[in-house]
Amino acid sequence: MPTQYLVTMKPEFLTETRKLPAKEAHQIYNKILLLAQDPRPDAKVKKQLTHMSGGRGLHRIRSGNYRIFYTFDQHYVGVLFFDRRDDDTYDSDIIEEYLGGFSVGAEPARESVPQDKKKNYQEVDYIAQPQPEPLPEPITVELLTKLEVPVVYHQRLLRIQDRDALLFNCPGVDDDTKSRIDAYLFETPLADVLQQPDLLLPNVEDLWRYHEGELVTFLLKLSPEQEALVNRSLSAGGPTLVKGGPGTGKSTVALYRVRTLLQKLRSEGVTEPRILFTTYTNALVKSSQQLLEHLLGPDMKYVTVQTADKMILRALAKLGQSRDILESQEAKWLFREAASSPRFEGNALQQQLQRSMLERLGEEYLWQEICDVIESRHHHTLEEYLQARRHGRVIRLNALNRKVIWSIYERFRVLVEATGKDTWQIRRTRAAELVEQSREYQAYDAVIVDEAQDLAPSALRFLVKLCKTPNNIFVAADANQSIYGSGFNWSDVHEWLNFKGRTGHLHTNYRSTREIGEAASSYLQAQSLLDEEYNDHVYVHDGPIPIVCTIESQKDEVAFLARLFRKAVHDLHHPLGSCALLCPGEQSGRALAQGLSEAGVEATYMSSTELDLKRSGVKVLTLQASKGLEFPIVALAGFDGSPYAVVATEGSAEAREEAIAKDRRTIFVGMTRAMKALFVLLPKNAVSPLMEGFHAQHWSLN
Repeated sequence: MPTQYLVTMKPEFLTETRKLPAKEAHQIYNKILLLAQDPRPDAKVKKQLTHMSGGRGLHRIRSGNYRIFYTFDQHYVGVLFFDRRDDDTYDSDIIEEYLGGFSVGAEPARESVPQDKKKNYQEVDYIAQPQPEPLPEPITVELLTKLEVPVVYHQRLLRIQDRDALLFNCPGVDDDTKSRIDAYLFETPLADVLQQPDLLLPNVEDLWRYHEGELVTFLLKLSPEQEALVNRSLSAGGPTLVKGGPGTGKSTVALYRVRTLLQKLRSEGVTEPRILFTTYTNALVKSSQQLLEHLLGPDMKYVTVQTADKMILRALAKLGQSRDILESQEAKWLFREAASSPRFEGNALQQQLQRSMLERLGEEYLWQEICDVIESRHHHTLEEYLQARRHGRVIRLNALNRKVIWSIYERFRVLVEATGKDTWQIRRTRAAELVEQSREYQAYDAVIVDEAQDLAPSALRFLVKLCKTPNNIFVAADANQSIYGSGFNWSDVHEWLNFKGRTGHLHTNYRSTREIGEAASSYLQAQSLLDEEYNDHVYVHDGPIPIVCTIESQKDEVAFLARLFRKAVHDLHHPLGSCALLCPGEQSGRALAQGLSEAGVEATYMSSTELDLKRSGVKVLTLQASKGLEFPIVALAGFDGSPYAVVATEGSAEAREEAIAKDRRTIFVGMTRAMKALFVLLPKNAVSPLMEGFHAQHWSLN
């Protein structure tokens, strides 16, 4: 049956419908099909409860003993939730709670929400232990069978009498099962439902497939701002860049751009298009591939989804040029060997100044100069390096100084070549050079690069050369999140990357609450590192103010984290598996994961290659490994004894300033992984400037 409106719905609605018997679920799905044909009130089964500007408002439609609540505009019907109520007074309760939320599907206003219209989240105490909350009804075999809980869990669950025991004291029961039981027994507050993302339902029939377990993924509905950028500059003569802060949907725009480019190529007569979509981590590759399969259907066969480094390795292997990667310690040893015998030029005074320059730079800064400037930015000759602008590097280097560094680099390359191996940067540079010489690899009709700010310029150059023409290159990036590839201009990467007139900006954060976004931004701004475009940032959601706690020992830190996670899970209606603990390194991460598990809060340390987002319990990751991910509840901890908590003494003041800026951006990335709650635990005796910049205006200081 043809429909006139597209349907969006909240994840909560999908969760609730899965609980229903097939007959009742089918009845509700038929009502949604009716809404897709015409959602307007009819004074019979469809009723308007509120009215807002733009024709929006809250409506409900009856479906037997249930009421389905929805909004609509000229294109979309937004299904919010349903409930089993019979009394008419319930409508007024819903209206009052709904008006404390926001207009679903509307583009957020750019001004702040009036203070008297906001919930006073500052009063929420996330440090005190939650009191046990009795179950509203007992867990029975009938209930567990209805919720399709595996029989092996029944005996453990039948003994549960309060919510805290359900969430934390059910060893062996997976988070999905506990979450389903919790969602069934405890009603999710309407304010939380309204803050959930809108999922797009192209075909109402997909609801039945979801109920039967045949379909597990739905696409996010694009905002008008995002949709405009999906279709931006399609007929232009060069590449397109989309910039946006964390949570603005850059990756979503990039995914939808694939479909748009497929349609464009087909209209140009390309019957068998080849499109490459690259993203930052293996975990993001997997999730991007699933979403693209749902978005493209059979056309997915024309798309390759992979990380840049996997594409580089594939190209080198095909050309018979692949080599193993040097271990980090081995590469550093070769670098020190090369740096021990630099070649100086000029008179005695000039040579003495060059020696002083090397001492002033320090080993780490010199290593980064070779990796991030000479290798990564593709400087083939001394002449190119002498003319390089070195964007993002604080210390100025004259011609003689650069010649000394170049002599160290040349010696380092000879030593590396003798091993028959590569560093990561050398591998990327070699791949870019080989692909430039081989038309065989310049065979993609379109290339989409997500999270481009963290790619080394050499890797980005490699990807650009895979595309046949510059007008089908699409890049999504956020300069404020850069960790590895900071400090370069696009034009330094490749002559094709001239985005003049083809740059779009995303302003609206759909991931984090206003409080989290503003607190993270204030931390970055403490060193004047915030991109000026953030001044126009907009937030959809509100929540509790992030908490900063000072701890005296790892034992105290574990106990504090256990309390924080328990309270946040209890109050924010999320399973423990929605929590992440981000640490500066593997050692502190493993120690905290073990400590939390021993304290009764399940936690697992995961490296970037071991990431399993479906695993129950708190996910413990390094700050770097969290890039591109998001979690409702996030804590940053484990800084005691790490380089983040001590003042560096090596190198010049300028070099230290540059290193601090890089580390501050890394911590900012970790903060912006949080969606609803953010906690930062600082060691009491830390003296590093990285442990500063938390102001009472944006942080709750404890």
